[in-house]
Order: sequence, then structure tokens, then C-alpha cells
Amino acid sequence: MPWQPDPHDHVPLHVTTALLLLSVLGCTTRSDAIPPSHWPTVPTDTAMEQVPGDTGPSWTPCADPSPAWINEAVSANLHGISDDAGDEPDWVELTLADPAGDPVDLSGWALGTASDAGWPLPDGTLLTADTLLIFASGDATLANHADFTLDPNGDDIYLLQPLLQPLPEPGAEGTCVADHITLPRLYNDVSYGRSGPDPTALEYFVAPTPGAPNTTESRPGFSDPPTLSPAGGFYVDPVSVTVSGSGTLTYTLDGSLPTPGSTPWTAPVGIDATAQPVVVRARAFQGGLWPSRPTTATYSEDPTALDGGVMILSLTVDPPDLWSEETGIYVYGDSAEATYPYFGANFWEEWEKDAHVEIFTSEGAQVIDQDAGIQIAGGYSRAFDQRNFELLARSGYGPGTFAAPVFPNEDLVEYRHLYLRNGGDWCSTQIVDASVQAVFRDDGDRHWPAVDAQAYRPVLVYLNGAFWGLYELKERLDEHWIEAHHGEDREDLDRVKVGWTHEANWTLDQGTWDAFDALNALANEDLSTDEAWSRFEALVDTQNFASAIAVQGWIGNSDFWYNNVRMWRPHRDDGRWRWMVYDFGHGWPSPSYDHLATSIVGNWDGLPIAAALANPGFRNLFINAHADYLNTSLKPARARATVTALADEVRPVMPRQRERWCGGASMDSFESAVSWAEDFAKRRPASIDAQLIDHFGLAGHAALSLDADPAGAGTFTLSVLSVTPPFDGDYYEGVPVTVTAVPVGGYVFVGWSDASLGASPTVTLPMNADTALTALYAVAR
Repeated sequence: MPWQPDPHDHVPLHVTTALLLLSVLGCTTRSDAIPPSHWPTVPTDTAMEQVPGDTGPSWTPCADPSPAWINEAVSANLHGISDDAGDEPDWVELTLADPAGDPVDLSGWALGTASDAGWPLPDGTLLTADTLLIFASGDATLANHADFTLDPNGDDIYLLQPLLQPLPEPGAEGTCVADHITLPRLYNDVSYGRSGPDPTALEYFVAPTPGAPNTTESRPGFSDPPTLSPAGGFYVDPVSVTVSGSGTLTYTLDGSLPTPGSTPWTAPVGIDATAQPVVVRARAFQGGLWPSRPTTATYSEDPTALDGGVMILSLTVDPPDLWSEETGIYVYGDSAEATYPYFGANFWEEWEKDAHVEIFTSEGAQVIDQDAGIQIAGGYSRAFDQRNFELLARSGYGPGTFAAPVFPNEDLVEYRHLYLRNGGDWCSTQIVDASVQAVFRDDGDRHWPAVDAQAYRPVLVYLNGAFWGLYELKERLDEHWIEAHHGEDREDLDRVKVGWTHEANWTLDQGTWDAFDALNALANEDLSTDEAWSRFEALVDTQNFASAIAVQGWIGNSDFWYNNVRMWRPHRDDGRWRWMVYDFGHGWPSPSYDHLATSIVGNWDGLPIAAALANPGFRNLFINAHADYLNTSLKPARARATVTALADEVRPVMPRQRERWCGGASMDSFESAVSWAEDFAKRRPASIDAQLIDHFGLAGHAALSLDADPAGAGTFTLSVLSVTPPFDGDYYEGVPVTVTAVPVGGYVFVGWSDASLGASPTVTLPMNADTALTALYAVAR
């Protein structure tokens, strides 16, 4: 029988409305958008609230009551109405102050926020007894989309009316504020609007009515969320949980959203969390108010729970949002195809549900405790029984970020999205993806700057208290990642990708196709010419391009070239394409596998490799990029030790993982897979070296030794990375290597041990023979 919402919540029994109710969160009135000291006294006969008085003529209140007003608004539209593009921007609704009044010509009127001068409503718009719905997306190039957005933490919305003829620019002198409402803190899919003919009667709606009169039930506020004590966590002694708060308090122990009909709290709750963690969810109900947000905490009384030595992540999701055949994101549903990867299944839909996320360190300290969104994620791997999750921090749920250094070797301390991946080689080593992230990192354990890759940590996941297995906790390679790691405006990017769904097609995630089309057109030109190469370099970050191919080649990813390719660039004239590396489930083939043989002859959309290699400069860069990594990250001993360390980290929890998801497969098969991976990491560099020599007709090796005098006074930048001296590496005879000496603080570069190289810190070495060079430094004065 399909799940139905509980009738005790006093909302219409409609699935959409029920989902909205599941997300209802407490709100407080915001009054800090415009300081109260800036508000003048407004005549009592105006049908509006107070407005700022010293921000210019545009904020002059209209003398007469407005024939139109702001009827309803949503500042956290996460699961509600969609626009024509299928997106869910926030929205504002206008209507007649008097539903029976005459239509109003809104030409010259404007709509804006306290930080926005006013967006002009479409000329000639006639506001009838129906409503006018405006999407607050920030993209005014779309029909009925304003150039501003709304802040879920609180905002002010102004409706501006023209005073003079001819009509001035909206927001300029000659307009007045016809109506103004201050939005309080709003959570997902809750609206704030007029609850009756009294213009001061503003209430909350958990079932918004965009584009229609406000006919659903409204209430003046929400019950305050209850408090759980002690805090969620890992305990060795029995735990009794106390629920405190106002009104009627109820709780659940299965992850479900409490209703008035759930178990009432009357005394401390004794829980049995010895076998597996228990999730306690509590909620408050008070007459005349909407139910509170749920308060959620996970408790464990198992003294061995932390013995695995990895982080623990508890996900709490209302069970119907997971398992309902109609709306559950984890199940097949009734439209799934019969064969893998089961296209049409619910888990292929881009449905986002409410979740509560708790993250604990390997020692049990809680670092994340917040509501968030959850989606099923990934490509074909989402069809594994252990599915991937994407976690989304949005202001509409609570905090707008996951604010914790969950990846301690990264400089970032907050993340918009987190990715829980089931492991590229599921039920084998489950560290193939992690190995790439770990191997292509510098001595400080940060990924090399020419490689756009995800940070990684292993984590044990519990879903509504049930053990859900070992996951890779990763950053999400999206616009937020680009902004965080490269400082580019996430709203001003071109992003494209190709990946298997029903067909392998490039799709546009953001921006335009123009630069992508220009890149593909260049693949048909002779890039050995200076003019064509100059245009190519203007479009491509060549160090990153060469590095991305080197990464894919080391792991031997046969699921490349036509799949799992993401590209991005700043959307500006000098923006250059970069390639992201991820998803290596088809890696770790034979150590002798010749990945280069396919790469270097290919000219695919988005991967003009052969065309670029026609240019001698890029050919040398490509070869030297491989050499840089072969001399650092990919040294056999280092790469093998990295794989060994990753396996050691997950080995203690692997028996539980294999019992849960791998049919009880023995640890012998895991150890065998790890041995293969270690052998691959050890032998792979020699294969790549031999293949470079073979494919590019290289004469052999030439040793490069670099040092600094005095010791510690500087570093060296090579083709795609930097090294600290003393440095020794094997490069290729006759392939020039460019080296830049970089002084550290307190020193200046003064020359080279070979005076014939001159005084420039950057030199190109012909590498016709073994070369040893020392950079000379002096104390800065």
C-alpha cells in the first residue's frame, strides 16, 4: 500500500503538500535588513509597512493606498513550482489589493529588494483578479524572471509605483513604494504572505499557492524545535534521552518525521543502541502554530563502534522519501527497465529530499549536525545496491554550508556539497578512485595545482540507524568547487560534461556552447602553426590538459575519451578550459596496458589531443608533464606505499562492508585485489616510461639534478608542478625542460651555477645530456 501522510498534521492529504510539511522549519522575524533607526513614521492611511527614509527618493512611500500589493513570496523554493527550464527559483506573487477591483496597468512599476534598485515589471502588464508570478532567479534575460534573488535568512521586497509622466527609470526619482513586506527567516517551500484583506495580516503557508489566491491554511508561526539531551554521539554506557520544549512533544526512533500521533514524550527515553545506532527525532506541536522543525540526534551504545578508525556519517531521511514506490529516491519504482542500469527507476530521477546529516570524527567528535538536502548521484554506479548520495547544504534547510574541515589536508573549512560514492571498484578494493586523489598530491598532501581532483576520506555511513557501508566521502566537482579552489565566480562559468545515460552526449551544465565549439573547430586546424596555436592556448590551460591525460593514463582508465569528462572555464574572453579527473572504476588494468596508444591519436569533441600534439611545444609539455609526475608522485615506491596506506585505512571496516553488500565475500578476495593494486602501482611507471619512448621516438633518458645555494633558499617550478631541492629526476634526451627558480621568503635569486645561463630565474635546458644545476640566492636587503 502506498504511503500516505498522517492526517493529524491538519493539511490536505496531497503528496506535494505532505512533502512540504515534512520540511517545515521554525522561523523568526527578521528586522535587520534595514536598520529601524532609518525608518520614518509612515502615515497610518497608507496600505504598507514602514520603509527606509534616507536612501533616496525611490524609497518615498506612496501617499495613497496601492491598488496592487505583494501577495505571497517564497525565498527557499526547493521542492515547489518549477519555471519553464525545470529549475526551482524563488518567487514573488503580486495581486490586486481588492480582488474585485479594476485591473492595474503595471507599466513603469518595479519590484526590488533593499539591495536592488528595482527590476521593471514587463511593460503593459495588466494585473487582473488573478495573480502575477515573478521568479526571483537573478536572471532577467528569462521571461518573468527578476534580476534579484531572495535571501532565506530574511529579506525585504518592495513594489515601486511611478509618480510622474513621462515614466522614469524604475527605482529612480519619481517612484514611490506602493507596498513593502519584510520576509522573516523562511525554510524550504514555506511561503509568507497575505492571510486576509487586512494588509498587515501576514502569515506562513506550508502549502503555497503560486499563481493563485492564498486559499490554503495559514498560521502566524511555528512551534519552537525541542531539545534533545544528551547530545547525539557515541557512548559506552546506556543512554536516556530527555526531550524538552513547549507544547505537545512526540518522538520516533526509525527516522520518520514525528506527528501528533507519534509516541508522546513523558519521561526520559531509554534506547537500546548496542546493536546499531538509534536515531531519535522529536517535534513540538502547539495549537494555532505550525509543527516545529524536527530535532534529530543519533546515539550509539556500542563500545566497538569506533574501532574501525574512520569517520562516521549518519543520514536521517523520512522513510517514504527513500522507499515509497511513488516518491522514494532509493527504489526502482514502477518505471524501471528490466536490465542494468535500470533506466527509468526512481533512483535515476533528480529528486531531492530532506535529510539530517551528522558527521563524527574517527574518535567520535561531532563536526557536522544539520539539516540538508539529499539526492541519489552518479552514473551507472547509482544502480548498484549500495547507491551514491549527494549531500547539499542550502540556506533553505539550515546552514548554507557544511562548515567543518572534513578534509584536513585541504585549506577549505566549508563545503556546499559533499559526495558519498560507493567506490569505483565496488566490492573489490573500493579504493581505486581514492588512489588517484592520493597519488597525484604533493608532499603536503594537497592535489597538484594542474590537476582538478577531489579530496577524499573513507567514511562509514548509517542510514536511519542501519549500517549502510563504507563510502568515499568526496568533494563534488561543481561550480562551488571551482569557486572554492580557483576563486572564480560560480555564477559566471562555462561547464560541459559527457557521460553515459541512454546515449553518450555532451551536455551544457552552465554558460554557453560558444567556447566549446571554438575549441572543437580548432581540432581541425594545423596547430603546429604559431597563429593557430596562439588561439588554442588562449582557450586551453595546457598544463591542466596534459596533466588530465597523464592522470587517466596512469590509472589506465578505459572509461575515458567518450565518458566521464567534465570541462570548465571562466565565462570571459581570457577564460581557458580545464579538465576535471574523476570516476576511475575502470582503472587498474594490466600494468602494461597502453592507454597512451589511444589517447595520442584521438581528436574527440572536448579532447583534441592529437591536434594539440602536432604542436612541438605542446608535445614537449605533454612528455615533460608525464616525467614530472613519474619523478614525484608516481615513483614506484611512493605510489605503492600510497596504495598500501589507503588499503590499511579501510581494512578494519572491510569485513562489515563485504558482509553487508558483497554477499559475504571473504577478506581473501579483498587482499588479493589489494595485492594487484600494489603491484600495479609499482610496475605502472616503467610501462608509461617505455610507452612514451616508443610512441614519441625518444632517444632515452637524461638525468636532471637541481639544488639551491644556500640550502632551503628556494624551490623549482617545472612543467606542471613545483619541487623542493635537492631534486633528481629522469627526463628525456632532446626534450627541452623549462625550470624556474623561486626564492622563499627572505631570499632573492641572483643567478645559476652555470653563469652562461644568464640572470633570468627561468631557463630552458636542452637536455642533450645529463644536467646538474644549482640556483644561487642571496639574503634579501
